[in-house]
Amino acid sequence: MQTRAALTATLLVIAATSGCGSEPAPRTTGTPSAFSAESTSIPSGFTAAECPATVNDKHATLKLAVPTGFTPESTDPSDQTPDGRCSWRSPDDLFFSVEVGEKESLGDLNDELKQYEDIGGDDEVKDVTYDAPTDAFGGMEGERLSWWTYSDGSPADCVDVQAGGVHLSWQNPEGTEQRLDDLDVVLESVELVLS
Repeated sequence: MQTRAALTATLLVIAATSGCGSEPAPRTTGTPSAFSAESTSIPSGFTAAECPATVNDKHATLKLAVPTGFTPESTDPSDQTPDGRCSWRSPDDLFFSVEVGEKESLGDLNDELKQYEDIGGDDEVKDVTYDAPTDAFGGMEGERLSWWTYSDGSPADCVDVQAGGVHLSWQNPEGTEQRLDDLDVVLESVELVLS
């Protein structure tokens, strides 16, 4: 009887430490599939925007709501991000971008950031928080990573959300309101349309 109890206890420890029984990690990288926005209406204080992209050599459009006052910085695929990347900035330097076809998980970025947590100096980061699976956009579960960075003398608060191969970054300079309610509206509006 003691052998059976010991065996059961050992199996429970193995299961608990091997991830057995835990929720599977969401697929957040690779080739995106079309998905609909959680909210299709554009609320007051936002404007509709589109980001052209390419998925499997076919035209795609990432649609989203952008807070009023944010102006586009880049809205085209480029040599650096051929699948599609667009970015916007507000007059008080809040910045956000979306990228289609992300290949690195936020879990990997989390591991990288942890190496610089509380080290001091230009590369320091603090308050690194990683959550997965969590609500992302388009009704998909994904990853969310937030942190503070000194960023070579330009301190900022950062939030990245990723699901289904689409990555959204939201960044504000230290001392500027983070406007996370606006980020939530943007996340609810993200939609990927494939042609």
